Amino acid sequence: MCNRFRSVVGKEWKPGDALPLEFLDGTPAEGVWAGFATREKLRWWLRQPGNQLAQSELVESFAERTDDSGDIIWGPVSPATHFLFVVQPPLPGKSYQLARMITDEANPEQATYFRHGRIPLFGTLSSEGDIVEVSQDALPPPPPKAQGELF
Repeated sequence: MCNRFRSVVGKEWKPGDALPLEFLDGTPAEGVWAGFATREKLRWWLRQPGNQLAQSELVESFAERTDDSGDIIWGPVSPATHFLFVVQPPLPGKSYQLARMITDEANPEQATYFRHGRIPLFGTLSSEGDIVEVSQDALPPPPPKAQGELF
C-alpha cells in the first residue's frame, strides 16, 4: 500500500497525518489518513452512512514499501493527479474524520517497479461525482534491489 506521498506544493504526507482534502462539491475538508479502501470494495464503502468521496491536493510523487524487502521506493505521477479517499463521518466524541486512501491493483509494470501488488488509484473527482482516472506516464527502469551486508 502507499507508504507516503508528496503534493505539488512540496508537503509530504504519511498514514496518520491529517490531510487537506476536497469533497465533490468543492468543500474543503480534513481527514486523518487511517488506512485503505480497495477499489473492488468501493461501493460497499460508499454505502456506509455518512461516507463520502474526497480528493487530495495535486500529487507529485508517492512511495510504496516493497513486499519482498520492506524498502521504500518512490515513483512519479502524471500531472493533474489526485489521490482519492473515502472520508468517514466523525466517530462519537471525536472531532476528526478518518480518511481511507482508495487503492487499485498494480499493473505488471507498476508491480515490477514497486515490488508491490497495490497502488493508489490515480484520478480526480468530476462535478457529477464520478472518478475520472488519470493515466500514468511510463515508469523508469525498476530500481535495483538493495544488497544485504556482505560481512
